[in-house]
Amino acid sequence: AEARNMESLEKQLICPICLEMFTKPVVILPCQHNLCRKCANDVFQASNPLWQSRGSSAVPSGGRFRCPSCRHEVVLDRHGVYGLQRNLLVENIIDIYKQESARPLHAKAEQHLMCEEHEDERINIYCLRCEAPTCSLCKVFGAHKDCEVAPLPAVYQRQKSELSDGIAMLVAGNDRIQAIITQMEEICRTIEDNGRRQKQHLGLRFDSLYSILEERKKELLQSIAREQEAKVQRVRGLIRQYGDHLEASSKLVESAIQAMEEPQMAVYLQVSPRGVCLPCRITDMSKVSMSSRPEPGYENMDHFSINVDYVAEMLRTIEFQTGA
Repeated sequence: AEARNMESLEKQLICPICLEMFTKPVVILPCQHNLCRKCANDVFQASNPLWQSRGSSAVPSGGRFRCPSCRHEVVLDRHGVYGLQRNLLVENIIDIYKQESARPLHAKAEQHLMCEEHEDERINIYCLRCEAPTCSLCKVFGAHKDCEVAPLPAVYQRQKSELSDGIAMLVAGNDRIQAIITQMEEICRTIEDNGRRQKQHLGLRFDSLYSILEERKKELLQSIAREQEAKVQRVRGLIRQYGDHLEASSKLVESAIQAMEEPQMAVYLQVSPRGVCLPCRITDMSKVSMSSRPEPGYENMDHFSINVDYVAEMLRTIEFQTGA
């Protein structure tokens, strides 16, 4: 149980960047996750390649990177990772742990790594040609006697260092990709806002054209209506004039017919009032001029036709201004 507790404690003390136990000093990120200061600085430098170090004579500016554990964005001031708070509690726990356990991380597992060819020999070297761990007897007598080898701890440390650098690079790359994605999302929002604004502007311009057309249409219709009314009034006046003449003429004809039926000569001669005889009245009525009438083509309204073909063609060629 004690071994399991120690192993569980070890897992809590592993840096997510270098995958080793935290080294002093340990810094606390704003999201409450911990990193070795060196690892935090590596990630920060990778995410901010133009950031000037503390040793530079120029005043450094701030920067940002993302926590490798939760992806929370960490914003730093001009002091960089040196402005982060140290986690003294974790450092003290690490000191206590190292005092309680003399073996390195995963040492118990390494004690059981024995050579398959030589069961009594521990794996303690690394074959660089075959890229595989092996034992000393395999190098002297076995399959790796002609191969170049290196001490296992040295290869282990080198590969862990390369892995740590690779993780830092990936984390920095992910940060840059996330920044690009965020920037492109902002571009999308800006495009949508600009598109909506231009649609509204275009709608207003066309509404203005519609208003101009409606106003001009109203003016032209009024011109037609005015001439139409004037011509109709003139013709109707002539109709009334001719109607009055027709009514008077009809009454005179009726009186003349009644006079023709009178058998007595004296009575016949007294039919015409005021001393005017019927034949004279008929003669005067027939002499009344009825020449007033609309001239040929008076009813024509074709002069109000308009040609909008050029306007329609111009409207069809409306295009956005390229030089605006």
